[in-house]
Amino acid sequence: MVFFCVVLEVATLWQAQVELNSAVDSAALAAAQDWGTGGSGSTAIPRDVGVAYTVANPILGVVFTPQTNLGTVTGANPNANASDTGDFVFGAINSTTAPITFNGNADASCAAGDVTIRITDNSNDGSVNPDSILMSFDAGTNLAIDSVAFTLPLKTGGPANAFAYFDATDPPQVLTPGGPLPYPPFNGLDVNPTNSGVPNWDCPNGNGDICFTFENLLAVNQYQTVRINFDGNSFTETDFLNFGVSTNNLKPPGYSPPQGNVGDSWGEFGVTAEVTFRNTITNQTSTASAVFVNVPAGDTSEATFAGGATGGFPAVLAQATAPVHGYCNSLFGVSFFNVSASSVAYYDCSSNRSSLVNISNFIFP
Repeated sequence: MVFFCVVLEVATLWQAQVELNSAVDSAALAAAQDWGTGGSGSTAIPRDVGVAYTVANPILGVVFTPQTNLGTVTGANPNANASDTGDFVFGAINSTTAPITFNGNADASCAAGDVTIRITDNSNDGSVNPDSILMSFDAGTNLAIDSVAFTLPLKTGGPANAFAYFDATDPPQVLTPGGPLPYPPFNGLDVNPTNSGVPNWDCPNGNGDICFTFENLLAVNQYQTVRINFDGNSFTETDFLNFGVSTNNLKPPGYSPPQGNVGDSWGEFGVTAEVTFRNTITNQTSTASAVFVNVPAGDTSEATFAGGATGGFPAVLAQATAPVHGYCNSLFGVSFFNVSASSVAYYDCSSNRSSLVNISNFIFP
């Protein structure tokens, strides 16, 4: 009789373990999928989804209902985990190839963007050519660009006034329909200027999506930084535009050796640019910076950016301990046994599907 009970209990526990593993796997996958497709914002609904999938997979015919483990969002707890040991812990993984770390308090995001900015300008100094700078938002799911700041390098020699600067009295210009080639000069943006007279794109611009501001004052109307700003979600994936700014003194005696034109000087002397991305679902912002470099094409320098709202791959740890009522529990002096299982699933931002993943290290700050 005892032997029969032992065999029966082992078989029961094995079956319960298999079913709990399956329930936890499905819950983690479903929660990660819902969280990822929703932009990795609030975890409240994805937690409910995880609970629903667990309930839909009974253990030995008995419904097991986990807890959502929903807490309060804070700076140190961006995913609102009530505890690190709860049934659902939301976080991020740092990679999809081993070794993989799951961090329960890390930001998660699928937003990732690629931007290319190229300047082609054979002028020597100062002039504003609206077709000289091409900015293209090559890729960026769930992203918009709020602004891009261009900063001139500090001088390396010459007198005190030999610094390079952007001239605020010669305002930036955006290439508009009917202007010089290339055509079309833009995509996806309203390029109308601020005013109806001599065009400028000062901020605020109630007529279009684009306006410019100057920062880091060096002398009267002379600035180290010019920023192009975009309204709301106007500058998104596959959009592009052409514009120009007045670059002055990026040449000897403040900078050497001589480059001959503005297009080459931006790369030779290292003009920097900083793109501010914004996740259009969560409104979280982040920046990506790059330095212009010369490219083989004459009179040309280029900067490329890869970035997006900060965070690793969205991931969910589902973990549960469920009671199992066997057939011979009383023989062993207990009312039930427990089985436990855990599983981590992450949301693949490229395929838009969730997958199970093996974790090498867990971090719960």
